Amino acid sequence: MEKKSGETLQDNVRYLLEKYYDGNVSEMQRETGVNRSVISELKNGGKTEVNSSTLIRFAQSGINLNWLLTGEGAPFTVNEMADISEELKEKQLLDNRMKEIKKLVGDIEDQLSEQPHLRLDPDVQSALLELLKKAVR
Repeated sequence: MEKKSGETLQDNVRYLLEKYYDGNVSEMQRETGVNRSVISELKNGGKTEVNSSTLIRFAQSGINLNWLLTGEGAPFTVNEMADISEELKEKQLLDNRMKEIKKLVGDIEDQLSEQPHLRLDPDVQSALLELLKKAVR
């Protein structure tokens, strides 16, 4: 069954919000210039159409309007990473770092539980693990 354009718009706004803005409507507003209430209404399906000024704001922030409205093409109008805003590049780098830190935390916990001779001072061990865990929250 083919999706209605309003459903595609809703799905794509949700996708952008979750993937690039950590689900934070305020952050998406800052980056795109689109009003918070419009973003929320689009995300929740309360709004199935957008006016030209909203489309212009999305386009100026690099979002591919064809993709936004139809789901066809790439989410951004850029062909290479260098053209994506610095903030999006930084976010992607941070996401990658967070994944690495989570893996390190797991590896450290595994090593310490499997090899008792590697024991650290309990206070140091707890502090280190808590610090790393806080870094990934």
